[in-house]
Amino acid sequence: MEIASGDLQVVARVVQLLRLLAGNETIDLVSAAEELGVGKSTAHRYLASMENHGLLRRRDRNRYEFGVLLAELGTLALSRLGVVDLAGPVLEDLGARLRHTVVLSVWNGTCPVVARVREDRSRTAHVSIAVGSQLGPNAAQTVVFWAFKDRSYYRFGEGVTPTRASEAELAEVRETGVSVRPSAKDGISAVAVPVRDPAGQVVATMAVVDITQFVPEGTDSPVARALLAGAETISRRMARPLS
Repeated sequence: MEIASGDLQVVARVVQLLRLLAGNETIDLVSAAEELGVGKSTAHRYLASMENHGLLRRRDRNRYEFGVLLAELGTLALSRLGVVDLAGPVLEDLGARLRHTVVLSVWNGTCPVVARVREDRSRTAHVSIAVGSQLGPNAAQTVVFWAFKDRSYYRFGEGVTPTRASEAELAEVRETGVSVRPSAKDGISAVAVPVRDPAGQVVATMAVVDITQFVPEGTDSPVARALLAGAETISRRMARPLS
């Protein structure tokens, strides 16, 4: 392989392997060696080192996929792209109008993680969610990410715990763009929708989270419609930040 002027060979080869993986679901020792034009022992050292540093992880004995570090870097990249900042005014507006806590979540490689919160304090009893909270497989936000995993900014490896939603529920979410999920254990319900980047990929979810008795159940409720409109506003501002 010819290394561009000024490039370190190790860095150039790591990038080459990541680009190979970006075009394929996995890579293995043979494909890595062929791509780099090196022997299998050298290719193995690259793969093992990339795995040790979180750039790759094993899908099985012979195949590698993107690692957790890349997922974390992807989340940071989203912040740089502005989705978290651009969502701020939208969350503020929705929270004030709907009188619910509104949450923006991104995918951290294994589950949704709360990136921004507009907490509603208009009632004595209200829901409080901390930024950085990781959401479980039953959360409405998790269901949305899984429903649109084939149209997602993120990759979903085999080692990730899937949502417990049925295929019928996932199909309904894809059709309506809305997931409504109560938590009998916590007495809390959520209504969640996808947020897309200018390319149409799902980069985040936006959700209303509140005490169950205050959250409407329908996918065509005023809350659901307001969330869908808010998500569209964020997507439009990602394409044209000054609009």
